[in-house]
Amino acid sequence: MLAGGRPIEVAAGAACAPSPLEQLIVEVWHVIRGGGIVLLGEVHDNAEHHRVRGDILWPRLEPRFATRDLRPAAVFEHIDTSQRERLDTFYAIAGRRQRQAADLLRALLWDRSGWPAERIFEPLFDAALRAKLPILPGSAPRGRAGALARGTAADVTDAEAAALDLARSMPAPLVAALEDDLQASHCGMTPSVGFGTMSLTQRLADAHLAGQLLEGVKKQGAAFLLAGNGHVRSDRGVAWHLRHLAPQRRVVSVVLAEVEDGKVDAAAYVPRAPDGAWATDYVLLTPRQARPDPCEKVRQRRP
Repeated sequence: MLAGGRPIEVAAGAACAPSPLEQLIVEVWHVIRGGGIVLLGEVHDNAEHHRVRGDILWPRLEPRFATRDLRPAAVFEHIDTSQRERLDTFYAIAGRRQRQAADLLRALLWDRSGWPAERIFEPLFDAALRAKLPILPGSAPRGRAGALARGTAADVTDAEAAALDLARSMPAPLVAALEDDLQASHCGMTPSVGFGTMSLTQRLADAHLAGQLLEGVKKQGAAFLLAGNGHVRSDRGVAWHLRHLAPQRRVVSVVLAEVEDGKVDAAAYVPRAPDGAWATDYVLLTPRQARPDPCEKVRQRRP
């Protein structure tokens, strides 16, 4: 694990030394107990990322990490506000009995959501339920951010108008870096014409996540965000919006990065802001999920 620009390692020969993950759990819950917000990133299809973050949400194995009676909100990118009624119904039906992640995911119609298979997300949701953390939707209804970015949305609320104004005020170097990353994620083979709208859509998604986190803090005193690594970046992601909306609130970002063959310098996994500064507070290195090259099909389709 990397923190504050340096690796955190277990001291050689220290039989009772905490592991890097245990150290991270201690530090994260210190932030939560202080009323802060912790952003936990992921690569969506990496099962290890969901398991590890489950250990952070419900640190059941070590009494030193006791959460006491604190129940911070767990805000999920993977649930949008149009599903709030389904979420409320799940909690009402589940009542006081032990709630199961499989039941929640079924109630949310996960198999139609477009997210990776529910089996890899079950440990994460199961941990949040066992820790009795209120699970809250993080995203706007599907397509809403894009419609706002294109100017085609109907009945724009005051909150959405304010989010648009703030998103458009992001400094040009940060916007340019975001557009570069978006182009890279499209394999560098998509014309750059549409990336301005795509970039604004991403910034609006971050703005909505920030707003939902603050709602969670208002209700529960502190909050976790569970979202993709792009959202939890501290330079231009959700944290940028939180700094403008709640400048006194402590926000900590944790990126979960996959180790790559031949890439042995730990610092190379750290996301960087345009000025070279760290764009996260912590980087937790995990095994890489085996998957096909996402750009191979794109290359094959090209004439």
